[in-house]
Amino acid sequence: MTKKSFTTIAGDVAYELFVPGYVKVIRSAMSEAQGDIKSAESKGIAELELEAAKQKVIMDFQAHQARVSQEVAIAERISTSEKVEITEYYDVSGKAHAGLTASEASITAGIGGEGRKVTHRVIKFTGFSQSEAGYEVN
Repeated sequence: MTKKSFTTIAGDVAYELFVPGYVKVIRSAMSEAQGDIKSAESKGIAELELEAAKQKVIMDFQAHQARVSQEVAIAERISTSEKVEITEYYDVSGKAHAGLTASEASITAGIGGEGRKVTHRVIKFTGFSQSEAGYEVN
């Protein structure tokens, strides 16, 4: 066995033992996305733009799935908690402007926008409630 193959095997074992499953999934998805991008790069700008749009749709969908999974996990934990404290603040605001300036030499038009989103969310769980069978869940 060569030194390189030993280090490769050791790295694979360490990866399997110590890297959480969700990190492995993220790494796999990123690797696949990079492969798709490299393939599209060689086919030209139109193909690359199409791949970028596809990746954006996929990422938006995955972000939505992650938010749903998070809310389901919170709901499950609420149902098993003895005490729950929830504090949420949301502030979504935005403004936009448009302008037109005309002079003897030129006409200038412009638009602009600004948005702000403030989110503060604290959820605290304490203990476990009694289960339906009448014994405590630990």
